[in-house]
Amino acid sequence: MAPASFQAKFFLAASGSALIALVVAGVLFATTMRRQIDDRIETTLVSEARLAADLLAREAPREALAAPIAELNGEAIRIGQLIGARVTFIAEDGRVLADAAETLEGVAAMENHAGRPEVIAARTSGLGTARRDSATLGIDMLYVAVPVRRPPIAFVRLALPLTQVRDQLQAVFFTTLAALGLALVGGIGIAWILSSRIGNRVHGVAALAERYRRGDLSPSRLD
Repeated sequence: MAPASFQAKFFLAASGSALIALVVAGVLFATTMRRQIDDRIETTLVSEARLAADLLAREAPREALAAPIAELNGEAIRIGQLIGARVTFIAEDGRVLADAAETLEGVAAMENHAGRPEVIAARTSGLGTARRDSATLGIDMLYVAVPVRRPPIAFVRLALPLTQVRDQLQAVFFTTLAALGLALVGGIGIAWILSSRIGNRVHGVAALAERYRRGDLSPSRLD
């Protein structure tokens, strides 16, 4: 009974240790991957915002000044489709000139964006990022704003739903979970093999001790 009990305790201890080690490793891996994916998405959005600003700045200022709101909104939609993000054109005073996710009537009704954190940061440092709930769409968004040298547009802002970020993170989570499950099965198998071998050794030692206790001192070999 004692060797069997020892084997069971050793197996449970080894399995528990393997589980704890895998959970800690999995959490660290998932956290690191989440941070890396999050940073990569933000870096990509910043690059795309600067690309959009560069495309807008290449147009002649005189043509830009004469461009009607409908044309600006069409351009915001075109750039948004090219980049795969919501594009907003903002004037120097914070007025929204165009928005790829809004109609002309919707653009006219949008609040002044001069006080938006990403716009304030873009005005002072040349780049602004922010994460918050969109008052227009009602979903969490990642915002990136950069200045533009094309009047009347002073800032171009890109926005990406954080649901897209979470979808990518969810895929990483499930992949990590599957890998942890496979590693746990392997760890339990190894723990069972080790506990069986050690249990057999303990059983042999116990049997030898019992023989010696009975006075049988004949040579014996432990397997």
